[in-house]
Order: sequence, then structure tokens, then C-alpha cells
Amino acid sequence: MNITEITDPETEQSDDFSCLKIDSCELDSDTAELIANWLIAKYRSKIIYSCIDDVFGDMDGDERDAVYDSVCDIITGRYSLEHLNYIKGKISDFFERNNEMNIDGFVNFRLKAYRAELKTLVEECGYDMFAYKDYRDFIDVMNFLFDITDFKD
Repeated sequence: MNITEITDPETEQSDDFSCLKIDSCELDSDTAELIANWLIAKYRSKIIYSCIDDVFGDMDGDERDAVYDSVCDIITGRYSLEHLNYIKGKISDFFERNNEMNIDGFVNFRLKAYRAELKTLVEECGYDMFAYKDYRDFIDVMNFLFDITDFKD
């Protein structure tokens, strides 16, 4: 199996979508893994930030980055191999019937479960961050009240 062409509209002046072409419909496991790793590297951060904007549209930049970092930590610790195998399987299934892939379309339509899982992680991490922030605010108020309250015996 040889990859014959990868086009990227970011580097070429065209209206075409990103496209991956192979010379046959046979895809070995190592090549599928290489493509899966490339897709993860290229799209994961875009998907996560898109999910953050969808769920928590009014977050400032530092909060967005904190949620992003938290999601990435969880993925690295728990889900990286699972995500890689899922995407690798989808790629292998796709190239069993096709030899040309619209990369953006593949990510948007064939990886819906991956996108949904990332959105769930974003929600969990974002709500955890807000809960911790509320907890810290509550502790600060309690400390303030304790400091200004005159306790008499």
C-alpha cells in the first residue's frame, strides 16, 4: 500500500478539501496507525476547542486552556490507545471500499463517536473546573467571615 497523494488547502491555493489518496484499497495496519496518529495530531486540539466553545461559549482564554489541558491529561492517561485503535479501525474500514478520502469529511462524519467522547470529556472537565472554582470562592468567603467575626466567650 502506498499513499500516493495528500493535498492540504492550507498549503495550496485551491478550493478543494484535504484529500488522502492511496494506490489500492489494501491498507496495512502500520499505515492505518500512521494515518490515525496524523489525524489525531492534526484534529484533536481543533475538536476539543470547538467542543469547549459549543459547551462553554463564554469562557475566557485561561479557562479554555485549563479545560483543554485537563481533557488532554485524561486522554493521555486513559484513552489514547483506545482512541488510536478506534480511529485506526475506521480508517481501515474506509479504505476497504475506497482509495480516496476527504479528510475533513472523514473526521466530521466517520468519527462522530470520537467527537462525542471528546465533548463528554470537555463537559466533565469544564464542570469540574467550575465546581472547584466555586469551592475556592466559598472557602474564601468562609475565611473572610471567620476573620471579621468577633467571637466572644
